[in-house]
Amino acid sequence: MSQSKNQTIRSVFDVLVGALWLGMLWRLRGSHGWGAAWGVLACGFGFVLYLTAILGKDRRVSFAALSVTAFSFMLTTPSWGTFLSGITGIQSLNAKGNDAVVDVIVHPLSSAALMLCLGFGMVAVFGVLLGKCFGGKAWRLRDYAVVLVVFYAVTMLMQATLSHVLIRALQPEAVRVFAEDLSAKGISDGVFRTYLSHFGNIDWGKKYLGGRHYFAAIETISRAFAAAAVILAVRFIVKDKQAAKTGAVVCGAFAFAITAADVFFFIGGGGLRGAQGLALPDWIAAWSTWEYCTGFLAGGIITAYVRRLSVTTEFVLPEKMPQKAKNILGYVLFFIAGLGVNVVRPMLVRMDESPLQIPGVIVAVLAVIGFSVLVCRKWGVLLENAPSDRLAAALVAFLGGYYLLLYLFAYEPQIHDLRMLHSILVLISYTCVTAWCIRRLTKPKTE
Repeated sequence: MSQSKNQTIRSVFDVLVGALWLGMLWRLRGSHGWGAAWGVLACGFGFVLYLTAILGKDRRVSFAALSVTAFSFMLTTPSWGTFLSGITGIQSLNAKGNDAVVDVIVHPLSSAALMLCLGFGMVAVFGVLLGKCFGGKAWRLRDYAVVLVVFYAVTMLMQATLSHVLIRALQPEAVRVFAEDLSAKGISDGVFRTYLSHFGNIDWGKKYLGGRHYFAAIETISRAFAAAAVILAVRFIVKDKQAAKTGAVVCGAFAFAITAADVFFFIGGGGLRGAQGLALPDWIAAWSTWEYCTGFLAGGIITAYVRRLSVTTEFVLPEKMPQKAKNILGYVLFFIAGLGVNVVRPMLVRMDESPLQIPGVIVAVLAVIGFSVLVCRKWGVLLENAPSDRLAAALVAFLGGYYLLLYLFAYEPQIHDLRMLHSILVLISYTCVTAWCIRRLTKPKTE
């Protein structure tokens, strides 16, 4: 087989395994033990480790940078529970503590637009930091500050202004239901002024029919604009073309993935207006399969892009910081905030009703400490001398197996429901990812 053909086959497998890995992680994110913001942290950490593994031994990255990048995913986690079924053209609205549900007719493209905004805005900071992590330009602390300030400033500005105009244009029917319920309960200020009085407080909005949907839509639209602003700021203020381009690719990948995967809710909801007689078989759960496919599609697109990047820099800790302080910071970032949190927290939360919770947490903590001592003694606290691709592959294999055990046997054990498509896909993903990691770890170092 020619070298070029062999390289093409490797590339295809790298992309496929990246899709399978993020699909598995994104499905787990929706399970008890991982959750919303903490769940996307686990996805970001595990996925960035995989991307590090595919880059190979000649393109080194910093493990401290991996944790910083993964944690940035938590900064932009949105609310999305009300959007998914709207793709059928019927938007269901309810209120906390009230069993009443109001179904309003909306244009299905308006719901698709909200889903696109949801995906595009949920990875804004993560996307550009991924490009920086695997990029060629060193950032200063003020560059990170620019990203955060722009994101939050544009988000808040949009929440106070244009997003309200846009949601009225997209789904006036849903806004009307919220306005009517506010009026019926003695709030006469109108939707816009009421929102400003409870700025971004979605828990308050949940008490009113359509309130949760309205607050979530305002946040979603605002963050999509903030994501675009962040990409532009990185390109023209930070002047990092690769980070800006990577941010655009990552945001676009999630926008496409989270919207395309919504087809399961379209079919499960009976098709357009629920009147086409479509239905999912009982072994396909719309929500869980949507989760898996969102990760699968986004993971494949991002992997295909990142594997072509030229990595020439590492995460630089402040130059004036004493070496001992650098070691402490590096240890905290990777071994505690990165690896430790993502190993200990799922055990702690998923085993919360089990007598094995405390022993399990103790074992998890000791395992992380023991591992950190071994690798730090071998390669230094900052892991400058570690074979980054092999170490990352080993950690991916470990996290995959560890998470699968918790998923199958803890809390509501999925081992009893392996006939469901999402669980079958998780098992397929784990098998393929583990095989890929073993291949990466056992191949000759010259390859």
